[in-house]
Amino acid sequence: MNWRGSQLESRKLYLKFYDAIEVEAYERWIAQLTSEDDDACLRDIQTSFHFESGMKVLDVGAGTGAMCKTLLAIGGLKLFALEPVPAMIKKFRSKSALGRVVLTEGFCDSLEDRHHFAENSFDVIVSRQLVNGLFDPLSAFRNWIHWLQPGGTVVVMDGLFDRNAWTGELEQVVDKLPMSACRSIAMVPYLLENVGFQIDKVGFMNETNARPATRTQRYLVVASKPASP
Repeated sequence: MNWRGSQLESRKLYLKFYDAIEVEAYERWIAQLTSEDDDACLRDIQTSFHFESGMKVLDVGAGTGAMCKTLLAIGGLKLFALEPVPAMIKKFRSKSALGRVVLTEGFCDSLEDRHHFAENSFDVIVSRQLVNGLFDPLSAFRNWIHWLQPGGTVVVMDGLFDRNAWTGELEQVVDKLPMSACRSIAMVPYLLENVGFQIDKVGFMNETNARPATRTQRYLVVASKPASP
């Protein structure tokens, strides 16, 4: 027997947990984020990467659209989103401001998920608060490098979570998800390098961490797909 069960079982639990009631609770937390929080996030990213008009950008694990909302402030981006939870998708699609974002339903961390997008589809892939919940981070990162154009960039933002951050029904996944309670910012860049990315930036999100709404210390990893094999 597999020591942590199957990925299918993990996904079923995740989808069951994020029902309409849980998504509404999540959305109430997201609604507390202000334009100042969005600006802080963008300033943290801009310490090492600058978005340009016309870029095709994928938000993986888009949730109800918080990161897409932040990216809309830049202007000129062609935004895409990937999200597996039906209730999250319903909430996302209810927001008129996100109407031009191309939204796809699905997970990203298995080889079977690669069909969602063609090779070399995006200039940038952005991930916020997703890596800690991936069942198979390496497969996700392999998909991301496949979806990126040569020379494309991945921007990963996540938090240094403790075990006690996982409560209720999700408490049982702490020892099944490799990044669930990682207390080092080294793991994400290490794994990204493992699948072929070049690391451009690793550090804490100082602007975001100074915001009142930030409860868990956040960090940022920026990495590039090599321009040629």
